Amino acid sequence: MLFIIGTIVIVADYIYDFIFLNTSPRDKVQLAIKQKQGHVDYLFLGNSRVENYIDCSVIEEMTGKTCENFGMSGSSYQDSYVLLSLLKENGLTYSHLFIQLDATVKNETMTKSFKASLVPFIDSNIQAKDVDLKLSWYEKNIPFYKYAKYDYLYGIRACMAQLYKNQSDDVNLGFIAQYGVGDHYANEIRLSTLKNKYIEYLKEEAILDQARIHFYTSPYCAKMKNTIVYDKFKEDYKDYINYASFYKNEDYFANCTHMNFKGAQIFTKQLIKDFNL
Repeated sequence: MLFIIGTIVIVADYIYDFIFLNTSPRDKVQLAIKQKQGHVDYLFLGNSRVENYIDCSVIEEMTGKTCENFGMSGSSYQDSYVLLSLLKENGLTYSHLFIQLDATVKNETMTKSFKASLVPFIDSNIQAKDVDLKLSWYEKNIPFYKYAKYDYLYGIRACMAQLYKNQSDDVNLGFIAQYGVGDHYANEIRLSTLKNKYIEYLKEEAILDQARIHFYTSPYCAKMKNTIVYDKFKEDYKDYINYASFYKNEDYFANCTHMNFKGAQIFTKQLIKDFNL
Protein backbone atom coordinates (compact mmCIF):
# COMPACT_ATOMS: atom_id res chain seq x y z
CA MET A 1 0.00 0.00 0.00
CA LEU A 2 2.83 2.39 0.82
CA PHE A 3 4.45 1.62 -2.52
CA ILE A 4 1.17 2.23 -4.37
CA ILE A 5 0.51 5.50 -2.52
CA GLY A 6 4.08 6.64 -3.08
CA THR A 7 3.86 5.87 -6.78
CA ILE A 8 0.57 7.76 -7.09
CA VAL A 9 1.85 10.96 -5.45
CA ILE A 10 5.08 10.90 -7.46
CA VAL A 11 3.17 10.47 -10.73
CA ALA A 12 0.62 13.11 -9.71
CA ASP A 13 3.41 15.55 -8.84
CA TYR A 14 5.01 14.99 -12.24
CA ILE A 15 1.69 15.42 -14.08
CA TYR A 16 0.80 18.63 -12.23
CA ASP A 17 4.29 20.07 -12.78
CA PHE A 18 4.07 19.28 -16.49
CA ILE A 19 0.61 20.81 -16.87
CA PHE A 20 1.30 24.06 -15.01
CA LEU A 21 4.72 24.55 -16.56
CA ASN A 22 3.77 23.80 -20.16
CA THR A 23 0.27 25.20 -20.75
CA SER A 24 -0.88 28.71 -21.65
CA PRO A 25 -1.07 31.33 -18.86
CA ARG A 26 -4.34 31.42 -16.95
CA ASP A 27 -3.61 34.23 -14.50
CA LYS A 28 -1.41 37.29 -14.34
CA VAL A 29 1.37 35.60 -12.39
CA GLN A 30 1.63 32.88 -15.01
CA LEU A 31 1.51 35.53 -17.73
CA ALA A 32 4.43 37.36 -16.11
CA ILE A 33 6.45 34.14 -15.84
CA LYS A 34 5.60 32.32 -19.07
CA GLN A 35 5.09 34.97 -21.72
CA LYS A 36 7.83 37.09 -23.21
CA GLN A 37 7.09 40.75 -22.62
CA GLY A 38 7.67 43.78 -24.79
CA HIS A 39 7.41 47.50 -24.17
CA VAL A 40 4.37 49.09 -22.53
CA ASP A 41 3.79 52.81 -22.11
CA TYR A 42 1.56 52.64 -19.02
CA LEU A 43 1.86 49.84 -16.45
CA PHE A 44 -0.57 49.60 -13.50
CA LEU A 45 0.19 47.50 -10.41
CA GLY A 46 -1.81 46.97 -7.23
CA ASN A 47 -4.80 45.19 -5.75
CA SER A 48 -8.45 44.96 -6.81
CA ARG A 49 -8.69 48.76 -6.56
CA VAL A 50 -6.52 48.72 -9.67
CA GLU A 51 -7.83 45.56 -11.34
CA ASN A 52 -11.47 46.71 -11.10
CA TYR A 53 -10.80 50.40 -11.81
CA ILE A 54 -8.39 50.83 -14.72
CA ASP A 55 -9.67 49.89 -18.17
CA CYS A 56 -6.59 49.82 -20.37
CA SER A 57 -8.69 49.51 -23.52
CA VAL A 58 -10.03 53.01 -22.83
CA ILE A 59 -6.51 54.34 -22.28
CA GLU A 60 -5.22 52.76 -25.48
CA GLU A 61 -8.18 54.06 -27.50
CA MET A 62 -7.93 57.62 -26.17
CA THR A 63 -4.13 57.99 -26.11
CA GLY A 64 -2.85 55.68 -28.83
CA LYS A 65 -0.37 54.32 -26.28
CA THR A 66 -0.03 50.80 -24.87
CA CYS A 67 -1.32 49.92 -21.42
CA GLU A 68 -1.25 46.86 -19.12
CA ASN A 69 -3.32 46.37 -15.97
CA PHE A 70 -1.50 43.88 -13.74
CA GLY A 71 -3.58 44.66 -10.68
CA MET A 72 -4.63 41.53 -8.78
CA SER A 73 -7.38 41.14 -6.21
CA GLY A 74 -6.00 40.97 -2.67
CA SER A 75 -2.48 41.83 -3.77
CA SER A 76 0.04 43.41 -1.38
CA TYR A 77 2.84 45.82 -2.30
CA GLN A 78 5.37 43.03 -1.91
CA ASP A 79 3.30 41.00 -4.40
CA SER A 80 3.40 43.93 -6.83
CA TYR A 81 7.15 44.30 -6.43
CA VAL A 82 7.76 40.60 -7.13
CA LEU A 83 5.36 40.73 -10.07
CA LEU A 84 7.29 43.64 -11.56
CA SER A 85 10.51 41.65 -11.09
CA LEU A 86 8.97 38.70 -12.95
CA LEU A 87 7.79 40.92 -15.79
CA LYS A 88 11.19 42.54 -16.14
CA GLU A 89 12.90 39.15 -16.06
CA ASN A 90 10.80 38.23 -19.08
CA GLY A 91 11.76 41.34 -21.02
CA LEU A 92 9.22 44.00 -20.01
CA THR A 93 10.19 47.65 -20.43
CA TYR A 94 7.85 50.47 -19.51
CA SER A 95 7.65 54.25 -19.62
CA HIS A 96 5.23 54.97 -16.76
CA LEU A 97 4.46 52.97 -13.61
CA PHE A 98 1.26 53.65 -11.67
CA ILE A 99 0.91 52.59 -8.02
CA GLN A 100 -2.38 52.83 -6.11
CA LEU A 101 -1.99 53.77 -2.44
CA ASP A 102 -4.50 52.91 0.28
CA ALA A 103 -4.68 51.65 3.88
CA THR A 104 -3.02 48.35 2.89
CA VAL A 105 0.27 50.30 2.89
CA LYS A 106 0.74 48.87 6.40
CA ASN A 107 1.16 45.35 4.96
CA GLU A 108 4.77 44.48 4.03
CA THR A 109 4.23 40.73 3.66
CA MET A 110 3.54 38.55 0.65
CA THR A 111 -0.04 37.30 0.48
CA LYS A 112 -0.64 33.58 0.82
CA SER A 113 -2.51 33.41 -2.49
CA PHE A 114 0.33 35.12 -4.39
CA LYS A 115 2.95 32.81 -2.87
CA ALA A 116 0.74 29.84 -3.75
CA SER A 117 0.46 30.99 -7.37
CA LEU A 118 4.26 30.80 -7.64
CA VAL A 119 4.50 27.23 -6.34
CA PRO A 120 4.85 25.38 -9.69
CA PHE A 121 7.55 27.81 -10.84
CA ILE A 122 9.41 28.60 -7.64
CA ASP A 123 12.35 26.26 -8.37
CA SER A 124 13.05 28.40 -11.42
CA ASN A 125 15.48 31.28 -11.09
CA ILE A 126 12.95 33.67 -9.53
CA GLN A 127 14.66 36.39 -7.54
CA ALA A 128 13.58 39.65 -5.95
CA LYS A 129 15.39 41.90 -3.48
CA ASP A 130 14.64 41.18 0.19
CA VAL A 131 11.99 38.56 -0.65
CA ASP A 132 12.06 34.88 0.36
CA LEU A 133 10.80 32.85 -2.60
CA LYS A 134 12.07 29.47 -1.46
CA LEU A 135 9.92 26.41 -0.92
CA SER A 136 9.83 24.87 2.53
CA TRP A 137 11.64 21.55 3.03
CA TYR A 138 8.31 19.69 2.93
CA GLU A 139 7.14 21.47 -0.22
CA LYS A 140 10.44 20.79 -1.95
CA ASN A 141 11.09 17.18 -0.91
CA ILE A 142 7.71 15.50 -0.44
CA PRO A 143 6.10 14.73 -3.82
CA PHE A 144 2.78 16.51 -4.42
CA TYR A 145 2.83 18.15 -0.96
CA LYS A 146 3.07 21.64 -2.48
CA TYR A 147 -0.09 21.06 -4.53
CA ALA A 148 -1.99 19.40 -1.68
CA LYS A 149 -1.12 22.29 0.65
CA TYR A 150 -2.64 24.79 -1.77
CA ASP A 151 -5.51 22.59 -2.90
CA TYR A 152 -7.89 25.56 -3.05
CA LEU A 153 -5.75 26.90 -5.92
CA TYR A 154 -4.46 23.66 -7.46
CA GLY A 155 -7.40 21.29 -7.11
CA ILE A 156 -8.44 18.93 -9.89
CA ARG A 157 -10.82 21.51 -11.39
CA ALA A 158 -8.04 24.10 -11.64
CA CYS A 159 -5.75 21.50 -13.14
CA MET A 160 -8.29 20.54 -15.81
CA ALA A 161 -9.04 24.18 -16.55
CA GLN A 162 -5.32 24.80 -16.95
CA LEU A 163 -5.10 21.90 -19.36
CA TYR A 164 -8.20 22.52 -21.49
CA LYS A 165 -9.52 26.06 -21.07
CA ASN A 166 -6.24 27.91 -21.43
CA GLN A 167 -6.47 31.65 -20.79
CA SER A 168 -8.91 33.07 -18.25
CA ASP A 169 -10.55 36.49 -18.42
CA ASP A 170 -8.03 38.31 -16.22
CA VAL A 171 -5.25 37.37 -18.65
CA ASN A 172 -7.27 38.38 -21.70
CA LEU A 173 -8.61 41.63 -20.27
CA GLY A 174 -6.36 42.82 -17.43
CA PHE A 175 -9.28 44.96 -16.29
CA ILE A 176 -11.96 42.95 -14.45
CA ALA A 177 -15.21 44.88 -14.15
CA GLN A 178 -17.57 44.75 -11.21
CA TYR A 179 -21.29 45.23 -11.73
CA GLY A 180 -24.28 46.30 -9.72
CA VAL A 181 -24.78 49.24 -7.36
CA GLY A 182 -24.28 49.25 -3.60
CA ASP A 183 -22.80 51.02 -0.60
CA HIS A 184 -21.91 48.11 1.65
CA TYR A 185 -18.47 47.91 3.30
CA ALA A 186 -18.70 51.58 4.31
CA ASN A 187 -16.42 52.35 7.23
CA GLU A 188 -13.78 54.81 8.45
CA ILE A 189 -10.36 54.94 6.83
CA ARG A 190 -7.51 54.49 9.29
CA LEU A 191 -3.98 55.10 8.08
CA SER A 192 -1.41 53.83 10.57
CA THR A 193 1.67 54.42 8.40
CA LEU A 194 2.71 56.18 5.21
CA LYS A 195 5.71 54.01 4.45
CA ASN A 196 6.11 50.57 2.90
CA LYS A 197 9.57 49.38 1.89
CA TYR A 198 8.23 47.63 -1.18
CA ILE A 199 6.72 50.86 -2.48
CA GLU A 200 10.21 52.32 -2.08
CA TYR A 201 11.64 49.36 -3.99
CA LEU A 202 9.12 49.99 -6.77
CA LYS A 203 10.29 53.60 -6.91
CA GLU A 204 13.90 52.45 -7.13
CA GLU A 205 13.05 50.06 -9.97
CA ALA A 206 11.29 52.80 -11.92
CA ILE A 207 14.26 55.14 -11.52
CA LEU A 208 16.62 52.34 -12.56
CA ASP A 209 14.46 51.66 -15.61
CA GLN A 210 14.31 55.36 -16.51
CA ALA A 211 10.54 55.35 -16.15
CA ARG A 212 8.24 57.82 -14.43
CA ILE A 213 6.32 56.60 -11.38
CA HIS A 214 2.92 57.98 -10.40
CA PHE A 215 0.90 57.55 -7.20
CA TYR A 216 -2.83 57.89 -6.64
CA THR A 217 -5.68 56.58 -4.48
CA SER A 218 -8.74 55.15 -6.21
CA PRO A 219 -12.23 56.46 -5.36
CA TYR A 220 -14.46 55.27 -2.53
CA CYS A 221 -18.20 55.80 -2.24
CA ALA A 222 -19.51 58.92 -0.49
CA LYS A 223 -20.33 57.01 2.72
CA MET A 224 -16.70 56.12 3.36
CA LYS A 225 -15.41 58.29 6.22
CA ASN A 226 -12.09 60.07 6.75
CA THR A 227 -10.88 59.73 3.17
CA ILE A 228 -9.05 63.04 3.59
CA VAL A 229 -6.44 61.17 5.63
CA TYR A 230 -4.93 59.99 2.34
CA ASP A 231 -3.77 63.56 1.66
CA LYS A 232 -0.87 62.70 3.99
CA PHE A 233 0.64 60.74 1.10
CA LYS A 234 1.38 64.07 -0.58
CA GLU A 235 4.19 64.56 1.95
CA ASP A 236 6.21 61.67 0.51
CA TYR A 237 4.99 61.05 -3.02
CA LYS A 238 5.39 63.70 -5.66
CA ASP A 239 2.35 64.49 -7.85
CA TYR A 240 0.18 62.11 -5.78
CA ILE A 241 -3.57 62.51 -6.43
CA ASN A 242 -6.18 61.56 -3.85
CA TYR A 243 -9.37 60.48 -5.64
CA ALA A 244 -10.82 58.84 -2.50
CA SER A 245 -13.78 61.23 -2.21
CA PHE A 246 -13.78 62.48 -5.81
CA TYR A 247 -17.16 60.99 -6.79
CA LYS A 248 -20.46 61.37 -4.93
CA ASN A 249 -22.69 59.53 -7.41
CA GLU A 250 -23.64 56.20 -5.82
CA ASP A 251 -24.40 54.75 -9.26
CA TYR A 252 -20.65 54.52 -9.88
CA PHE A 253 -19.99 51.98 -7.11
CA ALA A 254 -20.57 48.25 -6.79
CA ASN A 255 -19.76 48.69 -3.09
CA CYS A 256 -18.07 51.38 -1.00
CA THR A 257 -14.56 50.17 -1.77
CA HIS A 258 -14.94 49.26 -5.47
CA MET A 259 -16.35 51.03 -8.51
CA ASN A 260 -18.59 49.23 -10.96
CA PHE A 261 -18.08 49.13 -14.72
CA LYS A 262 -19.74 52.52 -15.27
CA GLY A 263 -17.63 54.17 -12.59
CA ALA A 264 -14.42 52.56 -13.83
CA GLN A 265 -14.94 53.96 -17.32
CA ILE A 266 -15.43 57.47 -15.94
CA PHE A 267 -12.49 57.20 -13.53
CA THR A 268 -10.13 55.86 -16.22
CA LYS A 269 -10.94 58.87 -18.40
CA GLN A 270 -10.38 61.23 -15.44
CA LEU A 271 -7.00 59.66 -14.77
CA ILE A 272 -6.02 60.09 -18.44
CA LYS A 273 -6.82 63.78 -18.15
CA ASP A 274 -5.17 64.45 -14.78
CA PHE A 275 -1.94 62.55 -15.53
CA ASN A 276 -1.81 63.90 -19.09
CA LEU A 277 -1.51 60.43 -20.63
